[in-house]
Amino acid sequence: MYNEFYGFTKDPFLIVPDPNYLYMSPKHEEALARLAYGLKERQAVMLLTGEVGAGKTTLIRFVLSRLPSAVQAATITNSNLMAEPLLRMILAEFRLPAPLSADKAELIKNLQAHLENRDVQKRRSLLIIDEAQNLPIDALEEIRMLSNFQVKNHSLIQILLVGQPELRARMRDPRCLQISQRIAVNYHITALNLDETRAYITYRLRRSGGNAELFTPDAMEMVFRLSRGIPRSINLTCDSALIYGFAEEVRIIDSAVVAKAAKQLDLMGLVRMDDAVGAAEAAAPSLGQGNGDGRLIAKSIGDLEKSLAAFMNDLREELRKFGEQASSMNSTALKLSELLEKRPAQPEGDTP
Repeated sequence: MYNEFYGFTKDPFLIVPDPNYLYMSPKHEEALARLAYGLKERQAVMLLTGEVGAGKTTLIRFVLSRLPSAVQAATITNSNLMAEPLLRMILAEFRLPAPLSADKAELIKNLQAHLENRDVQKRRSLLIIDEAQNLPIDALEEIRMLSNFQVKNHSLIQILLVGQPELRARMRDPRCLQISQRIAVNYHITALNLDETRAYITYRLRRSGGNAELFTPDAMEMVFRLSRGIPRSINLTCDSALIYGFAEEVRIIDSAVVAKAAKQLDLMGLVRMDDAVGAAEAAAPSLGQGNGDGRLIAKSIGDLEKSLAAFMNDLREELRKFGEQASSMNSTALKLSELLEKRPAQPEGDTP
C-alpha cells in the first residue's frame, strides 16, 4: 500500500519470518555461531530460547536455508503433542511411513533404521522442534530417548529445541533432568538495545530498497520505547507509522507520526503514551547490557501483536475505502466536466 509512495520494492516490516531479512545483531550472530558449532561437532541436543518475536524462527529458517545437502532436516512447529503423535509427526517430516496400525515400538524401530541407514551413507539427520515450551513431559522424554540413538562416538540424530523463556524453566523440572543434562549448546536471544533497534530499522529500510533515513533518530527512539527492542514489535510499530505517514502524505517519519500511531494503540489499551517518555530509561540499561529476558512483558506481547495486527488491517481497509471514494469522486467530476463541455453554448441575453 505505501511501498510505491516510499519507494520500497517489498514491504520492509512484515512480521512473517523471512531469512532473507534476518538482521544479524551481535545477539543473533552469537546464536548462529553456537548453532554452527553444535551442528559441526554433532552435538546431540541444542537449546535456543528467546522472547516472543525475538527472531528465533527467522534464525532457524536462515540455518535451514544454508544446510548442506547431506543433512536431512525435519521441523516440527506443532509441538503441543503427546509422545506418540509427536513421534508420528517426526516420521512424517522425515518422509517415513507411520501407519495407524503400527505401535510405538514399530515406529521407533523404523525411525532408528532410517537414521542408521543415513549414517552409513555419511549423511546426517537434524530434528528441529519450534515452540518447544509447549511439549508435554512425556513428549520431552520421548525426545530424550531419540537422543540415545548413537553409533560409536556420535549421535544418529541431532535435536534442536527452540522456544520461549518458559522452556528454560521446564528444563529445571526434575522430570526433565535427563534431557537437560544432554544439552551441549544453549543460547538465549535477548531484546535489542536502542542502538541495535536503530540499526535494525535502517537495515530493513535498505533491504527493501527504501530511504535509510526515512525514520528520524527521535522516531527510532520512540519505536524502541514502544517495542522494548522486540524485533516483531518493532516491525508492527514501524508498519503502523508508515501507514499513518502514507495516509498523511508525510515523506519523513518523525516521532510525531509514530506518536499518532501509538496514540491509537493507547486508545485500544495496547500501550500507554505517558509511559513512553520513561520507558527507554527504564529498559535501556538492562537491554543494552544484553542481560534482560523481558519476562514481565512476554505475556502481553502476543496479545499486543494480535490486537495491533487487527487494528492495522482495519486501518488498511479504511484507507482502501477512502481511495475508492476518492476515485469515484474523480470519476464523477470527470463525467461532469465532459457533460459541460458537450453542452451547447447559449446565446447572449438568453436566460438559462
